[in-house]
Amino acid sequence: MTRYKRVLLVMPTLPGVYAAPPNPSITLGYLSEVLIENKIEHEVLDMRFGYALEDLKEKIRKFKPDIIGFSVFTYRHDIPYNYAEDIKKDFPQIAILFGGPHPSTIKKQILQESVADFSLIREGEDILVDLCKGKPFNEINGLIYRNGKEIIQNQDAGFVDVHKLPFPKYSKFELDRYLRKQINIMTSRGCPYSCTYCSIKTTVGKPMRMRTPESVAEEVKYWYDKGYRNIDFTDDNFAFDRQRTLDICKELKKLNLKGLKITICNGIRADKVDREVLTTMKEVGVYEISMGVDGGNNKMMKANKRGETVEQVEEAIKIACELDYTVDLFFIIGMPQETAEDIKQSIKLALKYPINNANFYNAVPFPGTELYDYIKKNNLFVVKDPDYLNGMAHYDDPIFETPEFPVEERRRILRLTKKAEKEILRRTFVRKLKRFGILSELSSHIIFFKPVYKTIQNMTYRSSSFKKVLIILTERLNLRRMESIR
Repeated sequence: MTRYKRVLLVMPTLPGVYAAPPNPSITLGYLSEVLIENKIEHEVLDMRFGYALEDLKEKIRKFKPDIIGFSVFTYRHDIPYNYAEDIKKDFPQIAILFGGPHPSTIKKQILQESVADFSLIREGEDILVDLCKGKPFNEINGLIYRNGKEIIQNQDAGFVDVHKLPFPKYSKFELDRYLRKQINIMTSRGCPYSCTYCSIKTTVGKPMRMRTPESVAEEVKYWYDKGYRNIDFTDDNFAFDRQRTLDICKELKKLNLKGLKITICNGIRADKVDREVLTTMKEVGVYEISMGVDGGNNKMMKANKRGETVEQVEEAIKIACELDYTVDLFFIIGMPQETAEDIKQSIKLALKYPINNANFYNAVPFPGTELYDYIKKNNLFVVKDPDYLNGMAHYDDPIFETPEFPVEERRRILRLTKKAEKEILRRTFVRKLKRFGILSELSSHIIFFKPVYKTIQNMTYRSSSFKKVLIILTERLNLRRMESIR
């Protein structure tokens, strides 16, 4: 029976995404908390602060872990792969565990591609504790492990009971170093919908598991008492249950937390909110919401299997803007069946309302999704599969083409969407700073002049100090999220 008494949890660096991390990883936060609850000694290293491989090795020498757990994302999964290989050379006795979205998606393949000893599928809290306590490998559902030269994948584990999980308190994290003094709270897990591009069903699961309104309010109050006023609900489907949403607001209203500011930036479904829900949310401090729109007409809503209509989306945006929410919209560009004219309708929708921000994302076929299977089956990739997942190309250049939407046309339309994003930010800048009169209009043209704008973009990725100053400035000027220009 193998026990792992000392655990090191590691968040790898993500080049091109962070100059420095805005918030602690909520996933590692939950893992850390269950290890504390089970009296398993551990440390956490967030390498996004600029720690190099040598810093990680120094941490290993000092802490002497028995097992190291890496969060592995599909984007830049080569980084933890390389870390693991290097660590195995210097510390062959240490076990390596991979968890996160990428292992959950490709499963056994991850041990075929790397030197890791273990991997886990979907939620890791119960699996990690069982592994550390010495439960036989073949009895741990959701675990993938090596047995000599053979790779064994156990049957999937059941879903974690969110009611039994302690919420993260981040005692092992360098909490004061994160760019935002903001805590992310997950009030539910899962999403029952079948959007063709989404990998949630493989990484978290489709069944909705929702915490009680009382437990959510308890977590908000805990962080409020610690001096935190900014909270982000990070659920994939926060407003799924209308009555629960209203009940969470009711519990928060009882607490009367002055100055509480809540964002829901991972997105809510437009068909799950109405004027009463949005009004009630606003009353307890929710001021910013994001909505996944994806397509600007019902043809694309149906093709993407969104399960809602563009009329529902527009109604929700209209109400949210009337209630003076900070509204951010997400669109996906270049899906199967989509044409340039369809995307122009998406741009038109985004420009129609006084929203804060719009992000037009180049469609990325993530393994495990219906989109990936379609592109693979029909041989539509224009880049090498899966190399595109390790680069930033998915921000700027097409990954696949379709008969109705060839590569060069995609490039042209992607440039149009970037212009639309920029124009929406410029309008927001002018609208939020209208108290300065003509100065707001003049300064907007300077800031959004292409060379200036590009310089600001580059500096937000390269300098944590610059990004922190920009965050403080934009929040004080009521320009939330404008520091996240892409």
